[in-house]
Amino acid sequence: MADPNLKVAPDFASPEFDVICQGLRLGYQENDQEVIEWLATAWEANKAARIAAWNLQRAADTRAAQQAKQARREQEEEDERLTREEAEHEQHEANKKKPKMNPFMLGVSVPDVLVHPPSQYVLQKLSTFDYVELWYFTLAGRLDAAKHSNKSQADDMFGISKVEDHLTVRSIASVRASHNALSDHDLSFLEFLQAKKFFLDHARKAEWPIVHLDALAKFFWLLETHPMIQLPLGEKIILTYASCVCLDWHRELKAGRGYNISITNQHLLCTIADEVRALDDELVKVKISPSHPIS
Repeated sequence: MADPNLKVAPDFASPEFDVICQGLRLGYQENDQEVIEWLATAWEANKAARIAAWNLQRAADTRAAQQAKQARREQEEEDERLTREEAEHEQHEANKKKPKMNPFMLGVSVPDVLVHPPSQYVLQKLSTFDYVELWYFTLAGRLDAAKHSNKSQADDMFGISKVEDHLTVRSIASVRASHNALSDHDLSFLEFLQAKKFFLDHARKAEWPIVHLDALAKFFWLLETHPMIQLPLGEKIILTYASCVCLDWHRELKAGRGYNISITNQHLLCTIADEVRALDDELVKVKISPSHPIS
């Protein structure tokens, strides 16, 4: 729409308007001057109406433009906010993944004795509540772990392990058993006593349930103080019982058939005692056979 303010009234006295003026004179019995004034008044009224409509349209267009500008500005601000929040979130996630050095206590000095921790393999086993031989908690087992943990992480390899029917990728150090590991019944009784203490300490750090830890502590204590210890082959019998029962207990727990390991099964203990003694007798017979004369 063109701006009506710029329109100029036509010359109603010009020949172009003769027909209109003659019609008005005949219809309204007015003279020429009155007809021209009437036409001019009508034109001005029409112009005023068009100007009012023009002003309303311009005001509406101005408001629409301002609203569109405001909407664009708000959208830009929202986009900037989302971009900033996304960048802050990414930075926060990156900071969480960034290695951090733990603080230390200023007043605490170097300990008198440096205790070697178990291997990553053992710690992984403990975290999933799996059975692990007590040898890993002996001094020999912990020294073995220290020897194999000196490789840098850059040289570390990865392997696949199964946790609760799910396959996960872990470092080889956390899934590979030591070739030097011994079964519990092959330990000396002193190694057994020392190892079970370290085992219980690390099982506690791995957040094993208190009821399980208490049952294991009682299990070890009852075996350590069992009267059979005083008999010939008593330590070997106790170690064999502990080795068999610990492995079975973990297996049954995984199968949902757990039992109280702290309740000593005297019948099973006697059966194992007979087997250990029978095996020892066989070894003695081999030693004194003709191929092994007594000197």
